[in-house]
Amino acid sequence: MTGWETLIADKLKDRASRIPPDWILSENILTQINENTDLSAFDILRKHRLLTKEEIRITESYDAQNLHRDIIEGRLTSLQVCKSFCKRAAIAQQLTNCATEIFFAEAFERARFLDYYLNKYNRPFGPFHGLPISVKDSFNVKGQATTIGFVSFLKKPLAAENSPLVDILLANGAILYLKTNIPQTLLTLDSVNNVFGRTLNPHKLSLGAGGSSGGEGALVALRGSILGVGTDIGGSIRAPSLCNGTYGFKPTADRMPHGKVELGDRPGTPGFVSAVGPLANNASDLTFFCRTVLSSEPWRLDPTALGIGWRHVSPKKRLSIGVYMGDKDFPLSPPVKRALKSAHAALEAAGHAVHLVTNAPSFHDGLKLAARYFLFDGKQTLLQHVLEGDEQPIKALEYTSPATLAGVQDPTFTLDDVWDANSSLIAYREKMAEVWRHYKLDVLMCPGHYSTAGPHDTYGPPVYTVIWNLLNFPASIIPYLKADKSLDSEICDGYDADVVHGAPTAIQIVGWKFQDEEVLMATEVIDKILRDHLTFKSVL
Repeated sequence: MTGWETLIADKLKDRASRIPPDWILSENILTQINENTDLSAFDILRKHRLLTKEEIRITESYDAQNLHRDIIEGRLTSLQVCKSFCKRAAIAQQLTNCATEIFFAEAFERARFLDYYLNKYNRPFGPFHGLPISVKDSFNVKGQATTIGFVSFLKKPLAAENSPLVDILLANGAILYLKTNIPQTLLTLDSVNNVFGRTLNPHKLSLGAGGSSGGEGALVALRGSILGVGTDIGGSIRAPSLCNGTYGFKPTADRMPHGKVELGDRPGTPGFVSAVGPLANNASDLTFFCRTVLSSEPWRLDPTALGIGWRHVSPKKRLSIGVYMGDKDFPLSPPVKRALKSAHAALEAAGHAVHLVTNAPSFHDGLKLAARYFLFDGKQTLLQHVLEGDEQPIKALEYTSPATLAGVQDPTFTLDDVWDANSSLIAYREKMAEVWRHYKLDVLMCPGHYSTAGPHDTYGPPVYTVIWNLLNFPASIIPYLKADKSLDSEICDGYDADVVHGAPTAIQIVGWKFQDEEVLMATEVIDKILRDHLTFKSVL
């Protein structure tokens, strides 16, 4: 083996050694796991009875807030909850390859401390007391590696300190136990790299898990985490949420603390910046996470965070909701179209003011403008990390090449080009503002992507998510319905009903810049209507 191959082998051996022997799956299960099989990780989990009834109850029966309540009221211990989620995370790792760093032993020690603290002082350590929370590999956790999928980063020392957000999670009582997988460069929507390999979709292992927070998406979907934390600069929270059937929220950039988060990019970018946000299995936990972090005054620990604390926004009985059915250059696949139409009908039936938006600016133009910003780093820092590790670029980079998306043959720019891009962005934002003004919108409902999760390395450009990074608008993903070959039989380019059958579908909810609380409120209101709609249909 080469020097790099030895480093990778040692890293994978170390990761495997962190899983307790009793939690290692049998060979007859592991030999079935590969990226070409249509097997479901959920089916494997149930069929082979990999968890006890109590472990299933703890990991499946709660949202984060109710789990926290049962811990602090003494019906569960932090250690009991921690062990259940760690075991389920270990199974999720073996079925979907979602983890990078595993530190269960440290998590058990933390859980014992939290149980001791609760018993001694008769009060919780904080709003996250006893909750196992997973984080994307980009976040620094003291004593753990942060390789973010680059071979060359394997030689970097372990983190000497936490990212400020990690400190905030711990200060609020969270238990950290695992970091999750991402794609090489973090600029693709398929989570695969040459160090840890590919993360698989738990619904159907042959489908992509999304990116760049794909490990989080797979882990949270399989309920190996009660709350996950990702980053999003083009759809990196929302794509994994959409692909894996979880909820996800991208806040306005810099509402959540983003300091000392390793993205591998060149500091000082003149373009738009990444946002930190949660992934969860219900809408209310998105709000719970954001409320807890923003109530902790994160700007006092992290100068990247804006000094804007949590604002309470009461639910509106009648929302004004725009519905955008897609750009002509990126037509929606049949299951995505069906999910949007169904959601539209359910919201109208519930009495909300729903407007079909027909005057939106070209999303294709927005995609090209967003891609241009990614080209302003003349040093190509991310590519240099790949070259330093003597590794090959992953296949998924082909469809997210900024130069290709921007339609630029010679990506050499001057300061004038930065000014021109900013001028174009101002003009584009004004066109979008006209949509909001014309319909007097609270939020816009639109696709999160033109398709569901698809075969690996085929996700395509993130046109319906990167637009909102470009504009710095908060946006959430609500899982809704699934692809069904008996209902989605329309023939269209790039769509195979058999291949995506059973894949989750979703809708995206978008609000104006800094209206994060309003988007979270609308997400909860809309989600309840959609759940009630499905319940009503099921009893007919």
